[in-house]
Amino acid sequence: MGQAPWESLSDQEVPKVIAQAMRHHHPAGDSAMGVPAIFLALSIAMCACSSQPEPQTGNTPWGINLAGAEFGEDVEGFSAANPGRFDEAYTWNSEATIAYFAGRGLHQFRVPFRWERLQPVPGGELNPVELGHLRQLVGWAAKHNSEVILDLHNYGRYVLDRDGAPFSVVIDQRIDGAVPVTRSHFADLWARLSAVFQDEPVVWAYGLMNEPHDMGGSSWKLISQAAVDAIRGRGDTKRILVAGDRWSSAAHWRAANGAVAWIDDPVDRTLYEAHLYIDSDGSGKYRASFDNEMSRDPGFMSRPIQRLEPFITWCRENRVQGFLGEFGVPVRDPRWAPLLETLLARLSAAGMGGTYWAAGEWWGTYPLSLQPTEDFQDAPELLDVLLGVAPKGPR
Repeated sequence: MGQAPWESLSDQEVPKVIAQAMRHHHPAGDSAMGVPAIFLALSIAMCACSSQPEPQTGNTPWGINLAGAEFGEDVEGFSAANPGRFDEAYTWNSEATIAYFAGRGLHQFRVPFRWERLQPVPGGELNPVELGHLRQLVGWAAKHNSEVILDLHNYGRYVLDRDGAPFSVVIDQRIDGAVPVTRSHFADLWARLSAVFQDEPVVWAYGLMNEPHDMGGSSWKLISQAAVDAIRGRGDTKRILVAGDRWSSAAHWRAANGAVAWIDDPVDRTLYEAHLYIDSDGSGKYRASFDNEMSRDPGFMSRPIQRLEPFITWCRENRVQGFLGEFGVPVRDPRWAPLLETLLARLSAAGMGGTYWAAGEWWGTYPLSLQPTEDFQDAPELLDVLLGVAPKGPR
């Protein structure tokens, strides 16, 4: 992954960089500057010194999630047989949202959707209406010189209908002597999507599964390999994003996924996908205020580095590429912005890309949303942070 940003400094430069970062991120009188924070300050300062990106008014290498097509799974009764009505339980974002973000300089969109709506019967045909929505969005991205990550937002599960009631099953889970949803079903879905999008250059990557977790006796490693095999078996060489177990946590990556990368990809175009949120429990719910987070944890300001570093280290040790598929902070309190800047700077130094969580026309007052106003005139100022930090090297 290359040099760490401070490795190029001379012995005389190191104290100056630390002092500069301490003055910038910890005003006089703040006594919370412990060892982790010093490391953080040095990392921030060196990322700034080593790359010195110009303020961007054009394109940025970061992307954004366009939430909406995965909505409605928490509605009572949701299942493959009862997936909810389009524009009542869930939505697909309009061309106006894509045009707005592309116009601002964000040209990569991670697009979540539900398996049950796209393939109502595991192993069966794709739903032409739902597939039509997805293809339309891909077409809008092409029109606005952008690219799309397909994100199957199912958490390692599929919700069947059993006797008229929802029945959520983990892939490869054995129930009453049978396996209702198998890794072969999962591989079949991705083979069918590959058949549709293999020759579509706007589709930047296939995101196999969002945040698998609590898989029980099922092996996410074997399940994900089966999907990779199905895609490559068609001659499809697109990038594939393979999420980690335990909600794809960057901080717990090694504990959840082991020390060794597991995907065998004959064309070596697999990226491992982690997620990272900065709130105390890492859930992205941000139940506590900024002030409460600060008072409870003296190392709060160093969390972006502390939580991202295990994933970066694992990728470097395994000589694989990484991608941060979700990250976000509350947009209405500007004090969160420096933590987002820290996170992007470290990603930049590691040569990793990522997509912010999230935008979407149905978010309303959701605290992490960067969706602009209904007239598409204004967006939260935090959007400017994504437009101001550029990662090094190829995406």
